[in-house]
Amino acid sequence: MLQSQDTAITLTALAAMGMKAEQNDAGLFCSAPIGTVQQEKVFLGNSGSSARFLLPLPAFTDRPVHFYGDERLHQRPFADMFGALSALGIKVEGQDYALPATVFPGSVRGGEIRFRDLPSSQIVTALMMAGLWMEKDLTIRLQENIPSLPYIDMTYHLMRHLNLPVNHLDDCIEVKAQMPDFEWDFTVEKDLSAASYWVVYALINRCRVTLSNLTLPSLQGDEKIFAIAEKTGARVMLFQDRVEIEGWISRGFSVNCKDTPDLVPALAVLGMFTPTAVELHGVENLRFKESDRIAAIQHNIHLLGGRSEYHRDCLKIYPQKRYRGNLLSSFNDHRIAMSFAVAGTRIPEVVIENPDCVGKSYPGFWDDLGLWEDVERGA
Repeated sequence: MLQSQDTAITLTALAAMGMKAEQNDAGLFCSAPIGTVQQEKVFLGNSGSSARFLLPLPAFTDRPVHFYGDERLHQRPFADMFGALSALGIKVEGQDYALPATVFPGSVRGGEIRFRDLPSSQIVTALMMAGLWMEKDLTIRLQENIPSLPYIDMTYHLMRHLNLPVNHLDDCIEVKAQMPDFEWDFTVEKDLSAASYWVVYALINRCRVTLSNLTLPSLQGDEKIFAIAEKTGARVMLFQDRVEIEGWISRGFSVNCKDTPDLVPALAVLGMFTPTAVELHGVENLRFKESDRIAAIQHNIHLLGGRSEYHRDCLKIYPQKRYRGNLLSSFNDHRIAMSFAVAGTRIPEVVIENPDCVGKSYPGFWDDLGLWEDVERGA
């Protein structure tokens, strides 16, 4: 199981709400669900996914839980999340529809809830999981063009795999209010968001990269990185126990990233080395991630001597013949740090500030990149 800051935050919060679990090299063994609150204040760092998944859960415990995080998390939008919880009968106290906030125990009535302008699919995932504990069945009506839709599909297929009572019909998700029996044994797929950096590495360095213990197809929307790689001219080879990528970039590309926002920083770096300009559409929601990722990407590309434009929900990267090394800010954002570290494998003298931020999702990144000694010196 991945050992990262986000997973640690989630596990710590669940334990604070009463979950009993043991973790070792073989995996995670959970022996009891949430219910009896052990700690009323829960720190979430800058983990937006943890916050959205966890916020409904104190309604099913015996005491209120207060959620708070770092400054950036408190700036991120939660109005839709709070509105959905209130519509279902969950009491939330917080200012300006943002964290910090306190969620209170009580009856959660279920019924129908409709979304029209969701900023994140994680809200739907959270309600799908919480729906099992509600008094009545839950019906979720979805908007058109929902962001990161593959993650909702992934939640649905996972719940079906675990024999949980859920249906997904067009723009409607139905969850029966039926407590699960907790008798599960499940192996989690490898993280394809993390794999994207190595796909880009293979392409811009014209080498072969082997991703072991990874199989396709996947439930994850970010498997799209392999189709994009083939679109640029690479070869993607599928084996029973691994995926291999090799090739070079023979053409630019235009891609809609609304379903795969986590790929955007890596794709932007890839676009710095394509023969023609790259267009990344559907990226507006990246302003509300761990950093304003549109601004962060453009800032670092500029420092490297590159050129980009953002207009009407489209980020366009114009490749240059030459780049220069520079000190780049990570903006305390794991995906910005890792993406521009990959750029540094082609551009000499790139230095990434605050490299430890990769621990949010990929603590072993610098080891895998072979730069650990430089990282320890502060690069």
